[in-house]
Amino acid sequence: MAINSEAGDWAEAGSEDAGERVWLLQSPSVESVHPPSSDREKRGGVSATAAVFIVVNAALGAGLLNFPAAFNMAGGVIAGVVLQMSMLSFIISGLVILAYCSQVSNESTYQEVVRASCGKVTGVICEVAIAVYTFGTCIAFFIVIGDQLDRLIAAIAHLPDGVVGGHWYIDRKFTICVTAVLVILPLSIPKEIGFQKYASALSVVGTWYVTIVIILKYIWPDKEMTPGYIPTSPSSWSAVLNAMPTICFSFQCHVSSVPVFNSMRRSELKPWGGVVTVGMIICLFVYTGTGVCLSTVWLYSQF
Repeated sequence: MAINSEAGDWAEAGSEDAGERVWLLQSPSVESVHPPSSDREKRGGVSATAAVFIVVNAALGAGLLNFPAAFNMAGGVIAGVVLQMSMLSFIISGLVILAYCSQVSNESTYQEVVRASCGKVTGVICEVAIAVYTFGTCIAFFIVIGDQLDRLIAAIAHLPDGVVGGHWYIDRKFTICVTAVLVILPLSIPKEIGFQKYASALSVVGTWYVTIVIILKYIWPDKEMTPGYIPTSPSSWSAVLNAMPTICFSFQCHVSSVPVFNSMRRSELKPWGGVVTVGMIICLFVYTGTGVCLSTVWLYSQF
């Protein structure tokens, strides 16, 4: 067929393929075909350890704040842990399946894998959903950053709780804008997600610190705090179902998993399976420690 085909046929095929690959969320760094593993190692792809930190950083986030409420809604510690463990196997399997689909389709981002696997219409819907999801997530995290900066500024300036001075340089809008420009924007500019490995390691360590503080507060609580009602069983099946989205969201790193997989030195299923398993186990310990301690101690009503 290649010998008997006309040159014009090749040009038409190339133009048609180029038109099909003009996608909404196409990354400038994405190539149509992945480079060999040896070339990837020469370019300095991320190691398995760095990939674990990136996966954990992508999964850990605002879900940490909601886990105690999810445990409480699910019916207490035992029900929450059982629900979490039962869903974790599906989450890990989904991450491995995404990597397999990425290998088969030779695509480097989540939306490209969806388009190649499910068709053009589904791919466009996925791209729009990712854009809306990431926009809403950014707003949520900016609000969290603003809340924490208010408390930090109040602690440094020795201000009463809930009171922040009226100076322009400690105004909430100004501090959020400065944080976005000086911290978040530089981390968002690089095209390769492997650049996030250092910031991800720092973020994971910070999350561990919060978890350790919560566990220590559980072991040695403050005397002025009083315990509240602790459920021992779910009130209904609907309550358990309502807790499931929070737990799924807490382990959600699927959009980032495909670029992380393709940025590894060995973008193969076996090492990737180890990466996501270790990453999810780390998240499991962080979420379980936070959920168990905060849902059973005096801090729950004040978190």
